[in-house]
Amino acid sequence: MKRLRIVQQILIVLLFAVIIPFVTVGLIISNVSQQSVRRELNYGVTQISSYIADTISSHIAASDNEFGYIAAAINEIPSRNLINKYLTEIEKKSDKYSSLEVTYHPKNYTDDYTFNTDTKSINLTAKIDSKRYLTGELSFQGLEKLIGERANNMLQTIFVFDDEMALVAANSKDKVALEEVMRALPKNRKKNEGVLFSKIKNQPLAYFQMKDPNWVVVVMTNPSVTKNTIDRAREKIVLSLLIAAVCIFFAVGLYTYYLYINIRQLFKGIIAISKGSYDRKIRLLKSIFTPHEIVFLEKEFNYMTQKVSQTYLEISEKNLELKRLNEYRDSLVSAISHEFRTPLTSIIGYSSRLMRQDIVIDDDMKMKSLHIIKQQAQRLSRMVDDLLTIPDIESFHLSINPQLIDLQKVVELCVEYSNTKNVKFEIEQDKNLNQVYADYDRLIQIIINLCDNAVKYNLDDEPIKISIQNTDTGIRLKITNKSEIIPPEMLEKLYDKFIRLDSDLTRTTRGTGLGLYIVKGLCDAMNIKVDIENVNESFSVILNFMNKEYDEAV
Repeated sequence: MKRLRIVQQILIVLLFAVIIPFVTVGLIISNVSQQSVRRELNYGVTQISSYIADTISSHIAASDNEFGYIAAAINEIPSRNLINKYLTEIEKKSDKYSSLEVTYHPKNYTDDYTFNTDTKSINLTAKIDSKRYLTGELSFQGLEKLIGERANNMLQTIFVFDDEMALVAANSKDKVALEEVMRALPKNRKKNEGVLFSKIKNQPLAYFQMKDPNWVVVVMTNPSVTKNTIDRAREKIVLSLLIAAVCIFFAVGLYTYYLYINIRQLFKGIIAISKGSYDRKIRLLKSIFTPHEIVFLEKEFNYMTQKVSQTYLEISEKNLELKRLNEYRDSLVSAISHEFRTPLTSIIGYSSRLMRQDIVIDDDMKMKSLHIIKQQAQRLSRMVDDLLTIPDIESFHLSINPQLIDLQKVVELCVEYSNTKNVKFEIEQDKNLNQVYADYDRLIQIIINLCDNAVKYNLDDEPIKISIQNTDTGIRLKITNKSEIIPPEMLEKLYDKFIRLDSDLTRTTRGTGLGLYIVKGLCDAMNIKVDIENVNESFSVILNFMNKEYDEAV
């Protein structure tokens, strides 16, 4: 069975303990609120339809009474010209009446209202006296203005239709809404009662069928009303629930974050220990949310890693020392087996030749053999000195006895010792050279090693150049031989022990690979700066000797 992580478990708990209850409560509250607001909207549109119908009836009745007062006033005017002038003034000042005229024989005279859908007006007739009648038209524009004023704050769309379903008045020019209302309006309608007939959810429609006039008032709930009531209420409920859920998630998330981060630190520490990183310590993200048990584990774990790290370091140092000794032993054995065999073979061979009684050896051959034996013995002596110098360099126990030395004489002596192949040395030096401040024996060892290397790796029998120059701080010694270009990555390793430019399989020159390592160690002990140059197929080792006064000042 797969185990869930802490974060996954907390998310599952939140799902069942917070999200599902919140969603359920939110749906219940939203549904109750929606039903309540829907009832209010239904009641509102029916009341508004009744109110608009009463407003229309009152407006027509009031206009009809006013029309009768105009007819009564005409009865008191003596001349026809004054009557016409009076009626013209009424038409100009009023936006309700038009086509006012005094006639003796009105057409289709009746006490009921008649409507002219072409001119969108109501035909009015009032009796002036026994022979004369006042006729005119009541404009629908005034009716639309009145409906607009009454419905200004209601945010509903109102349509008024006559008995032939011609639009009499409206407070909106929305043709889509008009077509929708006409399609939904039932043909058989109850009179003098506000009736709901909408099938659109949360957008109720209501009509009121009037008797006199035989008009129908339709009230349509605008989508903005639904949005500002049901939708807005739903949004507020959902927003409130979301804010509450976010607060809960924030608090739980913050706690989980600190807990998870700290537990991950413990995991990382354990993994680091298992992979060998014994100095790894745990640093917790501490706050009021950090449990006491986690802090206790941190302290105990760090104490444990400290002890393990100390023990591991001690063991590592011992192992490193053993490894270094093993490498030194292997390299020493390899150097002795490769490098000591040749001079020993020469010494043994030429000694055996001198001891033979069965052949006659002349004086020249004797001197040549003795000279070779001496050279090979000196070579063995230098290799032994090099090997004995290494422990002193590594332990920083070199004994140095500095004194003022004539560098020119030391160089000439070392060239004589090193020139076993009769290679040409070219020595250039400044006049009036200063003396150098160094250990005499160690300096000879340094220069012999450099000359030996120059002879071993010199190409094309080119002369080896040695330059000795005065500088502002002392003397500069430069030894240059013809050499192949050495890769930059190899230059950095030339000061290491047992490093050679040729491998064991392709080795063409003799040597232990300790020359530059010993040179570097001895120069550092005597405060001599060593530089290497490898340009234009020339390899140079440069020694910068400080004069005694400058050395003491530094």
